[in-house]
Amino acid sequence: MKKAIVFFVMVISGLIVTEQAIDILTTRGRGEAIYKMGMLIPAQDFYLYLYGSMFLLLGILLILSPLLLRKFFVAKKSA
Repeated sequence: MKKAIVFFVMVISGLIVTEQAIDILTTRGRGEAIYKMGMLIPAQDFYLYLYGSMFLLLGILLILSPLLLRKFFVAKKSA
């Protein structure tokens, strides 16, 4: 039961981080800075692409980690 709750929280947090990443990647480089996920990101193309891609990779990792961990736990039990 604990594992299911942890996996559910990881997927939900991955979806939130991925949504923020898409929002950062679609923001135009106007103004001085944007505030996303508790961070003040400079509104220049390089930084928007850098932070957006990092958040996107982190979100995908959080979404896929329950599947990878489940396979790891199943392989560990059968051994």
